[in-house]
Amino acid sequence: MSSVLQYCYRSLRNVTLVAASVCAVASVCAVVDWLLPINIHNGLVVAALHLDKQIEIGALFLVALFFAYKAHSIYKTENSFWRELLKMTPAIVFWFTLLLLITGFFVDNQYYNCQKYNYSSKLNGGIKTFDGKKYTIGICGSGINNSHFLGDSMEAVELTVTDEQGALLAKRHYKVFWDGRPGHEPLTTGPHSIIYQDDDKQEDHSIAMPPSLLDRVRARLF
Repeated sequence: MSSVLQYCYRSLRNVTLVAASVCAVASVCAVVDWLLPINIHNGLVVAALHLDKQIEIGALFLVALFFAYKAHSIYKTENSFWRELLKMTPAIVFWFTLLLLITGFFVDNQYYNCQKYNYSSKLNGGIKTFDGKKYTIGICGSGINNSHFLGDSMEAVELTVTDEQGALLAKRHYKVFWDGRPGHEPLTTGPHSIIYQDDDKQEDHSIAMPPSLLDRVRARLF
């Protein structure tokens, strides 16, 4: 029977294997992309931008499948699976926490510059009143990235909602397509909501006003 420390070592080895596989696939894709003609390259980039969620879900599914296979192997070889699962708990908690931190960093690691890219007036932000209380809606951009490999014709923006005391109540991230039609639609407000359009998916999203407790927690975590 394995100890807690042995399970930690095994998890490190498995994570290293998965990370090496991901890096190898990414390296191959980068080389192939570099060899492609510019028009095909741009087409693949646009397609990837529209399928980013599907690619992310597929990658997570493959990782989950890998660790499910490892768990099944332990279940078949150990006499007491639940006792072994208890020993694995510290490693599971550690890697799950690390995954959340890494995901939070890479999913939205844009630098939003409110002094240089302040779109509050342009996109109908500013001070709004809901149920007799005033809220400030700020919209800050990150600039458009025109690099060859990671470039995007859309600009990532951050929408924030604060109360009269300056407390952060809600935060959202989405993309604005300045040169598109339709695109860069201003915010619309209802009696109890704020509606904004994500040009990346051409979908409308809403924030309840006043923001819920979940919105406040989410704003501080992400």
